[in-house]
Amino acid sequence: MAKTKLLIILVTVIMVASIGFNAYQWNQNLSLTKQSNEMPLILIQSGAAINAELLKLDRLLSNACQQLSTTGLTGPEAENILNGLYTENSDIITNAATADKNGILLAVQSSEYGNITGQDVGNQEQNIEMHKTMRPALSNLIYLVEGFPGIVMVSPVFDTNKQFIGSLSIVFQPYQLIHPIVKDSTKGIYTIYALQKNSTLIYDANLEEQGRNIFTDEEYAGHTELQTFIHQVVDTQSGYGTYSYYDDLATSRPLVKKEAYWTTIGIYNTDWRLVIARNL
Repeated sequence: MAKTKLLIILVTVIMVASIGFNAYQWNQNLSLTKQSNEMPLILIQSGAAINAELLKLDRLLSNACQQLSTTGLTGPEAENILNGLYTENSDIITNAATADKNGILLAVQSSEYGNITGQDVGNQEQNIEMHKTMRPALSNLIYLVEGFPGIVMVSPVFDTNKQFIGSLSIVFQPYQLIHPIVKDSTKGIYTIYALQKNSTLIYDANLEEQGRNIFTDEEYAGHTELQTFIHQVVDTQSGYGTYSYYDDLATSRPLVKKEAYWTTIGIYNTDWRLVIARNL
Protein backbone atom coordinates (compact mmCIF):
# COMPACT_ATOMS: atom_id res chain seq x y z
CA MET A 1 0.00 0.00 0.00
CA ALA A 2 2.84 2.39 0.96
CA LYS A 3 4.54 1.69 -2.37
CA THR A 4 1.29 2.40 -4.23
CA LYS A 5 0.86 5.75 -2.44
CA LEU A 6 4.47 6.68 -3.19
CA LEU A 7 3.97 5.81 -6.86
CA ILE A 8 0.79 7.94 -7.01
CA ILE A 9 2.61 10.90 -5.42
CA LEU A 10 5.55 10.51 -7.82
CA VAL A 11 3.27 10.38 -10.88
CA THR A 12 1.34 13.41 -9.62
CA VAL A 13 4.58 15.41 -9.16
CA ILE A 14 5.73 14.47 -12.67
CA MET A 15 2.36 15.44 -14.15
CA VAL A 16 2.33 18.82 -12.34
CA ALA A 17 5.90 19.52 -13.48
CA SER A 18 5.02 18.50 -17.04
CA ILE A 19 1.92 20.72 -17.07
CA GLY A 20 3.97 23.60 -15.66
CA PHE A 21 6.67 23.15 -18.28
CA ASN A 22 4.13 22.91 -21.10
CA ALA A 23 2.39 26.04 -19.82
CA TYR A 24 5.75 27.84 -19.78
CA GLN A 25 6.50 26.67 -23.32
CA TRP A 26 3.02 27.73 -24.45
CA ASN A 27 3.50 31.18 -22.93
CA GLN A 28 6.91 31.48 -24.56
CA ASN A 29 5.54 30.41 -27.95
CA LEU A 30 2.58 32.75 -27.55
CA SER A 31 4.95 35.62 -26.75
CA LEU A 32 7.11 34.83 -29.79
CA THR A 33 4.03 34.54 -32.01
CA LYS A 34 2.72 37.84 -30.70
CA GLN A 35 6.04 39.54 -31.46
CA SER A 36 6.17 38.05 -34.96
CA ASN A 37 2.62 39.25 -35.65
CA GLU A 38 3.37 42.65 -34.15
CA MET A 39 6.43 43.35 -36.29
CA PRO A 40 4.65 43.89 -39.64
CA LEU A 41 2.12 46.17 -37.95
CA ILE A 42 4.86 48.32 -36.39
CA LEU A 43 6.63 48.40 -39.75
CA ILE A 44 3.51 49.50 -41.66
CA GLN A 45 2.66 52.18 -39.11
CA SER A 46 6.23 53.51 -39.00
CA GLY A 47 6.51 53.54 -42.78
CA ALA A 48 3.23 55.44 -43.14
CA ALA A 49 4.35 58.03 -40.56
CA ILE A 50 7.71 58.55 -42.29
CA ASN A 51 6.01 58.96 -45.67
CA ALA A 52 3.63 61.47 -44.09
CA GLU A 53 6.62 63.54 -42.91
CA LEU A 54 8.14 63.43 -46.40
CA LEU A 55 4.83 64.60 -47.88
CA LYS A 56 4.74 67.41 -45.32
CA LEU A 57 8.20 68.53 -46.47
CA ASP A 58 6.99 68.34 -50.06
CA ARG A 59 4.03 70.63 -49.25
CA LEU A 60 6.28 73.10 -47.44
CA LEU A 61 8.65 73.14 -50.41
CA SER A 62 5.79 73.61 -52.89
CA ASN A 63 4.25 76.47 -50.91
CA ALA A 64 7.58 78.26 -50.61
CA CYS A 65 8.20 77.83 -54.35
CA GLN A 66 4.86 79.50 -55.11
CA GLN A 67 5.83 82.46 -52.94
CA LEU A 68 9.28 82.73 -54.55
CA SER A 69 7.71 82.78 -58.00
CA THR A 70 6.50 86.32 -57.23
CA THR A 71 9.32 87.57 -54.98
CA GLY A 72 12.26 86.18 -56.94
CA LEU A 73 15.10 84.09 -55.53
CA THR A 74 17.05 86.84 -53.77
CA GLY A 75 16.34 89.91 -51.67
CA PRO A 76 14.67 90.53 -48.28
CA GLU A 77 11.38 88.88 -49.21
CA ALA A 78 13.09 85.73 -50.46
CA GLU A 79 15.26 85.67 -47.32
CA ASN A 80 12.12 85.87 -45.16
CA ILE A 81 10.55 82.94 -47.01
CA LEU A 82 13.69 80.86 -46.52
CA ASN A 83 13.99 81.88 -42.89
CA GLY A 84 10.37 80.94 -42.20
CA LEU A 85 10.81 77.59 -43.94
CA TYR A 86 13.84 76.84 -41.78
CA THR A 87 12.80 78.23 -38.38
CA GLU A 88 9.33 76.68 -38.38
CA ASN A 89 10.77 73.24 -39.15
CA SER A 90 14.26 73.38 -37.62
CA ASP A 91 13.67 70.07 -35.84
CA ILE A 92 14.08 68.41 -39.25
CA ILE A 93 15.36 70.97 -41.77
CA THR A 94 19.03 71.96 -41.50
CA ASN A 95 18.79 74.79 -44.02
CA ALA A 96 16.86 76.11 -47.01
CA ALA A 97 18.46 77.65 -50.10
CA THR A 98 17.69 79.08 -53.52
CA ALA A 99 19.87 78.53 -56.59
CA ASP A 100 19.89 80.00 -60.07
CA LYS A 101 19.24 78.08 -63.29
CA ASN A 102 22.84 76.82 -63.31
CA GLY A 103 22.82 75.52 -59.75
CA ILE A 104 24.72 78.39 -58.11
CA LEU A 105 23.46 79.00 -54.56
CA LEU A 106 21.98 82.49 -54.22
CA ALA A 107 20.51 82.70 -50.72
CA VAL A 108 20.69 80.42 -47.67
CA GLN A 109 18.94 80.28 -44.30
CA SER A 110 19.85 79.77 -41.54
CA SER A 111 22.60 82.39 -41.58
CA GLU A 112 24.90 79.76 -40.03
CA TYR A 113 25.36 78.40 -43.55
CA GLY A 114 25.59 81.76 -45.31
CA ASN A 115 29.17 80.94 -46.29
CA ILE A 116 27.99 78.42 -48.90
CA THR A 117 26.34 81.17 -51.00
CA GLY A 118 27.97 81.12 -54.43
CA GLN A 119 28.74 77.40 -54.33
CA ASP A 120 27.93 75.37 -57.43
CA VAL A 121 25.61 72.43 -56.63
CA GLY A 122 24.45 71.86 -60.20
CA ASN A 123 26.22 68.51 -60.43
CA GLN A 124 24.55 67.03 -57.37
CA GLU A 125 22.32 64.10 -58.31
CA GLN A 126 19.04 65.66 -57.19
CA ASN A 127 19.68 68.79 -59.28
CA ILE A 128 20.55 66.74 -62.36
CA GLU A 129 17.28 64.82 -61.92
CA MET A 130 15.27 68.00 -61.34
CA HIS A 131 16.66 69.66 -64.48
CA LYS A 132 15.86 66.53 -66.46
CA THR A 133 12.23 66.31 -65.35
CA MET A 134 11.48 69.85 -64.12
CA ARG A 135 9.87 68.21 -61.11
CA PRO A 136 10.90 67.91 -57.43
CA ALA A 137 13.67 65.42 -56.67
CA LEU A 138 15.26 63.81 -53.63
CA SER A 139 18.93 62.95 -53.28
CA ASN A 140 20.49 59.91 -51.72
CA LEU A 141 22.61 60.49 -48.64
CA ILE A 142 25.38 62.65 -50.12
CA TYR A 143 28.26 64.73 -48.84
CA LEU A 144 27.08 68.34 -48.93
CA VAL A 145 28.82 71.66 -49.49
CA GLU A 146 27.76 72.40 -45.90
CA GLY A 147 30.47 69.95 -44.84
CA PHE A 148 28.48 66.91 -43.72
CA PRO A 149 26.37 64.10 -45.22
CA GLY A 150 22.67 64.76 -45.63
CA ILE A 151 19.67 64.46 -47.94
CA VAL A 152 18.47 67.24 -50.23
CA MET A 153 14.92 67.80 -51.44
CA VAL A 154 14.81 70.24 -54.36
CA SER A 155 12.07 71.76 -56.49
CA PRO A 156 12.11 74.00 -59.58
CA VAL A 157 10.88 77.57 -59.22
CA PHE A 158 8.95 79.23 -62.07
CA ASP A 159 8.14 82.92 -62.35
CA THR A 160 4.64 84.33 -62.91
CA ASN A 161 5.09 83.70 -66.65
CA LYS A 162 5.81 80.00 -66.00
CA GLN A 163 9.47 80.44 -66.91
CA PHE A 164 12.07 78.40 -65.02
CA ILE A 165 14.23 80.77 -62.95
CA GLY A 166 16.02 78.44 -60.54
CA SER A 167 15.31 76.15 -57.62
CA LEU A 168 14.56 75.88 -53.92
CA SER A 169 16.14 73.15 -51.81
CA ILE A 170 15.98 71.99 -48.23
CA VAL A 171 18.57 69.86 -46.44
CA PHE A 172 17.68 67.38 -43.71
CA GLN A 173 19.25 64.59 -41.73
CA PRO A 174 17.37 61.27 -42.10
CA TYR A 175 18.03 60.52 -38.41
CA GLN A 176 16.12 63.67 -37.39
CA LEU A 177 13.24 62.65 -39.64
CA ILE A 178 12.98 58.96 -38.76
CA HIS A 179 14.15 58.57 -35.16
CA PRO A 180 11.31 60.50 -33.46
CA ILE A 181 8.83 58.28 -35.30
CA VAL A 182 10.34 54.86 -34.55
CA LYS A 183 12.16 55.30 -31.22
CA ASP A 184 9.16 54.29 -29.10
CA SER A 185 8.18 51.42 -31.39
CA THR A 186 11.27 49.32 -30.66
CA LYS A 187 10.12 48.57 -27.07
CA GLY A 188 13.57 47.27 -26.19
CA ILE A 189 12.79 44.23 -28.35
CA TYR A 190 13.17 45.33 -31.96
CA THR A 191 15.72 47.20 -34.04
CA ILE A 192 14.60 49.42 -36.90
CA TYR A 193 16.87 50.71 -39.64
CA ALA A 194 16.55 52.23 -43.11
CA LEU A 195 18.78 51.97 -46.14
CA GLN A 196 19.06 53.09 -49.72
CA LYS A 197 18.87 50.64 -52.60
CA ASN A 198 22.67 50.73 -52.83
CA SER A 199 22.73 49.25 -49.25
CA THR A 200 23.91 52.47 -47.57
CA LEU A 201 22.34 52.93 -44.16
CA ILE A 202 20.51 56.24 -43.88
CA TYR A 203 19.05 55.52 -40.45
CA ASP A 204 20.11 53.45 -37.49
CA ALA A 205 19.52 54.13 -33.80
CA ASN A 206 23.32 54.05 -33.52
CA LEU A 207 24.41 57.24 -35.32
CA GLU A 208 27.82 55.72 -36.07
CA GLU A 209 26.17 53.29 -38.47
CA GLN A 210 24.64 56.04 -40.62
CA GLY A 211 26.32 56.29 -44.00
CA ARG A 212 27.93 52.86 -43.88
CA ASN A 213 27.44 50.56 -46.85
CA ILE A 214 26.61 47.00 -45.86
CA PHE A 215 28.09 45.57 -49.08
CA THR A 216 31.41 47.44 -48.99
CA ASP A 217 32.13 48.66 -45.43
CA GLU A 218 34.83 46.67 -43.62
CA GLU A 219 32.63 46.31 -40.53
CA TYR A 220 30.31 44.00 -42.47
CA ALA A 221 33.03 41.96 -44.18
CA GLY A 222 32.53 38.26 -43.49
CA HIS A 223 28.90 38.66 -42.43
CA THR A 224 27.63 36.82 -45.48
CA GLU A 225 24.19 35.99 -44.03
CA LEU A 226 23.53 39.67 -43.38
CA GLN A 227 24.76 40.66 -46.84
CA THR A 228 22.64 37.96 -48.49
CA PHE A 229 19.62 39.23 -46.57
CA ILE A 230 20.32 42.85 -47.58
CA HIS A 231 20.55 41.76 -51.23
CA GLN A 232 17.00 40.47 -50.85
CA VAL A 233 15.94 43.71 -49.21
CA VAL A 234 17.27 46.02 -51.90
CA ASP A 235 16.05 43.78 -54.73
CA THR A 236 12.41 43.54 -53.58
CA GLN A 237 9.99 46.10 -52.19
CA SER A 238 8.90 44.08 -49.17
CA GLY A 239 9.45 40.72 -47.58
CA TYR A 240 10.68 38.57 -44.71
CA GLY A 241 14.00 36.91 -43.99
CA THR A 242 16.50 35.75 -41.37
CA TYR A 243 20.19 36.36 -40.84
CA SER A 244 22.90 36.30 -38.18
CA TYR A 245 24.49 39.47 -36.82
CA TYR A 246 25.46 41.10 -33.55
CA ASP A 247 22.85 41.64 -30.84
CA ASP A 248 22.43 45.41 -30.88
CA LEU A 249 20.39 45.29 -27.66
CA ALA A 250 23.20 43.75 -25.57
CA THR A 251 26.36 45.55 -24.48
CA SER A 252 28.54 42.51 -25.24
CA ARG A 253 26.96 42.23 -28.72
CA PRO A 254 27.10 38.43 -29.25
CA LEU A 255 26.24 36.97 -32.63
CA VAL A 256 22.57 35.99 -32.73
CA LYS A 257 20.01 34.79 -35.25
CA LYS A 258 17.49 37.45 -36.27
CA GLU A 259 14.25 37.58 -38.19
CA ALA A 260 13.21 40.70 -40.06
CA TYR A 261 10.51 42.25 -42.21
CA TRP A 262 11.00 45.12 -44.62
CA THR A 263 8.95 47.53 -46.68
CA THR A 264 9.51 50.48 -49.03
CA ILE A 265 9.23 54.14 -48.11
CA GLY A 266 10.19 57.35 -49.90
CA ILE A 267 8.95 60.10 -52.16
CA TYR A 268 9.27 61.13 -55.82
CA ASN A 269 11.35 58.42 -57.52
CA THR A 270 13.57 57.68 -54.52
CA ASP A 271 12.90 54.43 -52.67
CA TRP A 272 14.27 53.58 -49.24
CA ARG A 273 13.88 50.27 -47.44
CA LEU A 274 12.65 50.26 -43.84
CA VAL A 275 13.53 47.13 -41.84
CA ILE A 276 12.37 45.86 -38.46
CA ALA A 277 14.31 42.99 -36.85
CA ARG A 278 14.39 41.02 -33.61
CA ASN A 279 16.50 38.29 -32.05
CA LEU A 280 15.16 34.76 -32.46
